[in-house]
Amino acid sequence: MQNPILENRKSITSYTAVWIIVMLIHFLLLTISGKVTISFAFVESLITNLLFAIIGLGLWFPIFYSRSDNQKLINTFLNHLFACVVTVGIWVLLSYVMLVSLFQSNTGYVSYFRESIPWRSGIGVLFYGVVILVYYLIIYYRSFRENTIRESELKALVTESELNSLKSQINPHFLFNSLNSISSLTMIQPGKAQEMIIKLSEFLRYSISNKEEKLTTLLAEINNINRYLDIEKVRFGKRLTVKQVIDEPCLKLKLPGLILQPLVENAVKYGVYENTGESVLEMVCNCNSASLVIILRNEFDPDFLYKKGEGIGLQNIRSRLRLLYNRDDLLMIRQEGNIFEAKVIFPQQ
Repeated sequence: MQNPILENRKSITSYTAVWIIVMLIHFLLLTISGKVTISFAFVESLITNLLFAIIGLGLWFPIFYSRSDNQKLINTFLNHLFACVVTVGIWVLLSYVMLVSLFQSNTGYVSYFRESIPWRSGIGVLFYGVVILVYYLIIYYRSFRENTIRESELKALVTESELNSLKSQINPHFLFNSLNSISSLTMIQPGKAQEMIIKLSEFLRYSISNKEEKLTTLLAEINNINRYLDIEKVRFGKRLTVKQVIDEPCLKLKLPGLILQPLVENAVKYGVYENTGESVLEMVCNCNSASLVIILRNEFDPDFLYKKGEGIGLQNIRSRLRLLYNRDDLLMIRQEGNIFEAKVIFPQQ
C-alpha cells in the first residue's frame, strides 16, 4: 500500500513544510550554541533532517504490514523498541559518514559530532516516536472512516430490506381480495370479472414499477388508487362513493409509492363490507412548500372494527414513514363517533 504522505500533493507539502521547520529550528539552535559556524550548522541541519525525512517515509511499510489487532501490547512495544534502535542507529551512522566525509579536514567538528552522538540519538528516538504516532493516527482514522462507511451502507441495506418486507406484506393482501372478487364474479357476471382483471393488471403494473422504495408523485399515486377503487366499485356498485378534494399544485409533490393503498383498503374494508347502504370515502389533499398533507375519512361500524382489530396496513405505514423520514409523528389517527380519519404528512424538503 502506498505511503499516505505520498498520496496527494497536499500531504507531501505538509510533510515537507514540517521538516523545513525542524531544519530551521536545528539550524538556529546550532548557531546559537556557537559550537559550529553558520555554514556547518546549515549543512548539518540540512543533511541530518533530510535523512530522517527519507527514513520516516520508509517506516510506513513495516508498520502497515506488520500490525495486527490480535498482537499483544508488550510484543508491539518490543518490536517498536527494536525498530527504533535500528532506525536511529542507521540515521546517526549515515549522518556521521556523510558529514565527516565533508568536514574531515576540520578535526574540531569531527570531535564535536562524536561527542554529540548521545543527544543526537535522543532526538532520533523523538523523531521516530512522532513519525510512528502520525502513522498510527492515519491508520486508525482510515479504519474509523471505513467502519463508518460500512455501517452506513449496512444500515441502508437493512432499511431497504425492511421497506421491501413491509411492501411485500401489503401487495399480496390486496391481490388476495381482488382474486376472490374476480372468482365470485366469473360465473354470475363475467363482463365485470373481465373489467376487474384489466384494472388489476394495471394496478400490478404500477406496483411492479414501484418495487424499489422510491418517491413518486401524488398524481401517480392518486391514479393508482383510482384503479383500486374502480375494481371495488365493480364489486360494490353504488354502495361505494368516492369524494376527492385535491389542490392542483399538490399533484406534483412527492410521496412514497403505494403508501396510501392500505388506508384506502381499510376504508373500503371497514366502511363498505359491513354496510348495506351507501358508504362515502373522502380524500382531501392540501400542501405548502414544506409538506403534503392527505386526509382520508370514512364511516365505519365500531363493533365491526372492534371484532376485526387493526390489520398490518396502519402498522406498515408507520414503519415506512419512520424508516424514510426518521419521524414518528407523520401518521395521525382519529375516531369520532362512526367517522374514522387518517391524516398523513409527507415532508417535501
